[in-house]
Amino acid sequence: MTFYHTIRNSQLQGSESSAKRTLASTLLLLVLAQTGLGQPPDQTQSPQDRSRTANENGEVWVGWLETKAQNLRLILRISSSAVASPSGSISSPDQTPDALPITQASIQNRKLEFEVNPPGIGTAAYAFQGEFVQGSLQGELEQAGTKIPISFTKATLPLVEGNERLGADSAWVGSLDVGTRKVPLRFRVYISPPYATPDSPRILFDSLLEKANGFPVNVTATNEGKFEFQIPAIPGKAKYVANLSADRSTLSGKFQQGFLPLQLDMTRIAELAEKQGSDKQGSQDALVQVLNRIAKLESDSKAEVPKQDLVAIADTPKEADSVKMPSASTKQTPEEKDSVARTPPPPTPGLPAGLTEQSFVVERLDTGKPRLNALGKKADNRFELNGTITYPQGFNKDSNSPAVILISGSGPQDRDQTIGRHKPFLEIAHYLASKGMVVLRYDDRGIGQSTGDFLNATTNDLAEDAVAVWQFAREISGVDRTRVGALGHSEGGIIGPLVAAWQREVAFLILLAPPGLSGGEVLSSQIDRMAQIQGVGEEQRAVALSLQLELQRIALKYSANDEAALSEVRKAVVERWDGLNRFSSASGRSIDDIAMKKQVIDQVSEQFKGLQSPWMRHFLAYDPSSNWVLFDAPVLALWGEKDTQVLPEMNREKLEEIAIHNTSMLADFAILPGLNHLFQACRTGLPDEYDSIAEAINPNTLEIIGNWLMEREILP
Repeated sequence: MTFYHTIRNSQLQGSESSAKRTLASTLLLLVLAQTGLGQPPDQTQSPQDRSRTANENGEVWVGWLETKAQNLRLILRISSSAVASPSGSISSPDQTPDALPITQASIQNRKLEFEVNPPGIGTAAYAFQGEFVQGSLQGELEQAGTKIPISFTKATLPLVEGNERLGADSAWVGSLDVGTRKVPLRFRVYISPPYATPDSPRILFDSLLEKANGFPVNVTATNEGKFEFQIPAIPGKAKYVANLSADRSTLSGKFQQGFLPLQLDMTRIAELAEKQGSDKQGSQDALVQVLNRIAKLESDSKAEVPKQDLVAIADTPKEADSVKMPSASTKQTPEEKDSVARTPPPPTPGLPAGLTEQSFVVERLDTGKPRLNALGKKADNRFELNGTITYPQGFNKDSNSPAVILISGSGPQDRDQTIGRHKPFLEIAHYLASKGMVVLRYDDRGIGQSTGDFLNATTNDLAEDAVAVWQFAREISGVDRTRVGALGHSEGGIIGPLVAAWQREVAFLILLAPPGLSGGEVLSSQIDRMAQIQGVGEEQRAVALSLQLELQRIALKYSANDEAALSEVRKAVVERWDGLNRFSSASGRSIDDIAMKKQVIDQVSEQFKGLQSPWMRHFLAYDPSSNWVLFDAPVLALWGEKDTQVLPEMNREKLEEIAIHNTSMLADFAILPGLNHLFQACRTGLPDEYDSIAEAINPNTLEIIGNWLMEREILP
């Protein structure tokens, strides 16, 4: 069960295939698949009635079929354990309510043997050999040479299944919101005979959507007073970390598989909630009893630790060791592409305890400008990129720490990628440094303290700047040069793969809202989605989209300030005037048609100038997905479900489509529910919401990034 996509060795690993691989390891499922069992149960008779009827016909023996992947109940019904040739059936109620008849059954000297021969197979699907020992039946199930030990216990009470809890003493349910769908999940808890005891409870996890039941669960208490439900059989170290509410009726926390944590709230099923309604604090619920016992054991174990040991465990935070900077003599000459210099850092207000920051300068040459000036002499094309390095606690020249450079999105951006009142890159830098990573962020050329020409720079130019900063990061004393990667947002999600394609030593990529489509497709889809959310009708959007595509074509055809381009712009407006006029008239303005047409032409012509900048012309034509076959660094690509600027589904699909052909790439893709282009929890996803949202970046996004870095062993 996987809630994100991974491209690994040209294989797309999805949730369905993952579940099937896990289930295939369970012996009994092979039989059930061949007989057609596993279909929805016959609803003409209730589960309670079916169980009651079966219990009245002889003896009922209950056991657990335990494999590495799953725990599944087996219920054996036989006419009598005292009859030499008993009859009966066996079922796996966690998968299907239907039973298979046992054949060739015999009892000799308290030893039971039988086979199960589902119709159409021809030979025994599996066989059982066991012995009745002091009220239990101990034996082995065998199929195709594989044997699994199993112990049955005789049931002395009628077995009551229930549609939702499958005979469990407690069942809790909840649904994960994975953006495009809901994934219902369930915990079942057994603490009563014949399935378990209070001293040896059994907790199982079920994925209801995939009809995959019986994954064993281990529960521990955390230092924060939460409970961690570990599900080792599910790939990606699946776990659920949650708080139990004060009234004992709700679990609230995060379900995590691999790097992706998702909010999950779970409650007792209605059947149990009604039954235990008089118990206001839910203390009689089986799961609550188990959790209370775990919490008490944890509390008792802490109480046994001597006080002086607790004091010794808590180290006093230490400031990071100062970093020796290179002397001025280490600078490269202006003729060389890059050079480095660092200046003492100013005080950093709000810096988390233990972290330190230092400013840096990377000297660059603008290769896009003429090498000679108007006098025919060598032009001074130097400029500087100024930025900040954030060091983790305790960093020094022997740290051997990983590092990452942050690459901002489109438009003039400072080192914090300041947008309104928010500084998302500042928060990312502090978060990653707190996890042990050296983080470099810098002002775009010509912005903030950086010099240079931003207006005439293209994405390729900005990528060269990113390469220079990445190379500088690899030379920092104390940084592991084999673990230096890049994190890019939006346009930075284009630049990151470009840097990795040019520099094969890039250790990893983290891409937030990376475009996979060409700039023209991104811009057109962006305009259409925003108009749709704002309530613009389909017909009006079609006219606007047609005009937008034509303006892009004209911008790519003509150079800037070409009068022929403006002439084609006016023609494009006139050709679509009927539709545009209806659009304009809808605003209720009282203006004659000629004046209205002139006004629209003037507005469109002014907006068209923005499409003629060097950056935009390059962006419109550039296909960023082409770089994804040119590097093999592990990559994490994330999108916000409500992003209106880089639409998540179409851009993810394009990148997955090309990444699957890169046989050496390991790429993880995820769309995060409820987040916008800046990865804020939002209502509509429109840009006019950005500044009004309290958070600069959703904490869950930071957690996902940290988890992924640890899963890929980039962070310890």
